[in-house]
Order: sequence, then C-alpha cells, then structure tokens
Amino acid sequence: MEYFPIFCRLQDKRCLIVGGGRVATHKAQGLLAAGALLRLVAPAITPELDNLRAQYAIEWRQAPFSPQHLESCWLAIAATSDPVVNRQVAEAANAERVFCNVVDDPSAASFITPAIIDRSPVIIALSCGGNAPVYSKILKAHVAGHLPAGMRERVLLAGSLRERVNNACSDRDRKRAFWTAFFQHGPLQQALQQGNSAEVEQQVEWLIRHRLLSA
Repeated sequence: MEYFPIFCRLQDKRCLIVGGGRVATHKAQGLLAAGALLRLVAPAITPELDNLRAQYAIEWRQAPFSPQHLESCWLAIAATSDPVVNRQVAEAANAERVFCNVVDDPSAASFITPAIIDRSPVIIALSCGGNAPVYSKILKAHVAGHLPAGMRERVLLAGSLRERVNNACSDRDRKRAFWTAFFQHGPLQQALQQGNSAEVEQQVEWLIRHRLLSA
C-alpha cells in the first residue's frame, strides 16, 4: 500500500494554496467545505476564487511563492500551471514537515486527494494512487449509483442512538448484533424514507428489545 488513507479534521486549521486558477478554485472549495482557514498565494485569481475570498475571509497574498508562506500551515497544495513553482512549494513544505499535494505531479507530493462521494456524515474516498484520475471518477460514479437509499438518514440516526445503546448494554457482541440488525432492518428503513418519526421510534424500540436486550 503506497498511500495510507486518512480523514483529517481541518476545521479552523490554516491551509495554503499556491495558485489562483481553475484547479486552485476547486481545491479551495473542498478545503472550505471542511472548515479550513485558507491562505492563498497567487499574483492573480479567478473571479470565482475572488468571490470565495470575500465570502470566507481568505487570506490572499498577491505575490510569488515564498517558503515563509508556509508559516503556521497544516498542509499545502501546489496548484499553479508552472511545474517548477509547484516543485518549489513541495520542497519547501517537505522541509517544514507540512504535507503537500502537487497538482498533476503525484511523485512530488506527500499526499494525494481522492475522488470524493460526500453524503455527510458518510464520506467515501476513492483513489488509484495518482495513476488514473479519470478512472477514479468512473469508479466514483459507479459506487455513488449503488449506495443504499436513506443511507445518510440511517447513519445520522445511529449517531443519535449510540449513547442510548451503550447505556442499555455493555456487551460488545450484543451491541454488534444490534447494529448489524439496525442497518439491515427493512421496516426501519421504510419508516425513515417516509419521514414517520413515530414509527422510527417504534422500530428502534423493537430492535433494542429483541436484538440488544433479549437473551
């Protein structure tokens, strides 16, 4: 396994993007969606990126890249159209032990970004290791088309029930059996899809009695 997959909590953490074009705009949108604080380094930026800058108070340094721009940053993305500049960003980031993604040059990067299916809180990331980005997108479309209906709602409900289940039973095997049944229980899925909160609660109670607390 060449890359270790990891989900990072970036809320309120400073991230650097070097570049101001279309790719930089796309990268900025993803980081902002994760709650990151952005520092943008580019002589000029797209109108869309300028709108994001105003909306999210992005720190824009209208200058050529300098290693000082990495100060206090958790990760960096080199997204310019100049391979030389991108390599300079990567080398400076590596020297500062800052993870760096390099657009169109995974060999110079310390991390790569996957194709993402966002059904928060369910997030699915797919990667071909930087070898075939187009195929990653094909796989993304295939997987997204086969996700179960109501997946997001069921996961949110599960999160709201965790404390209740843990308080009701401490046996790991029983809890595992409960959660397996929870995610496969047809009547609960139907109630969630219909938005029938009373029936949802009834089905949860049934599962707790018969899959968690029963001998």
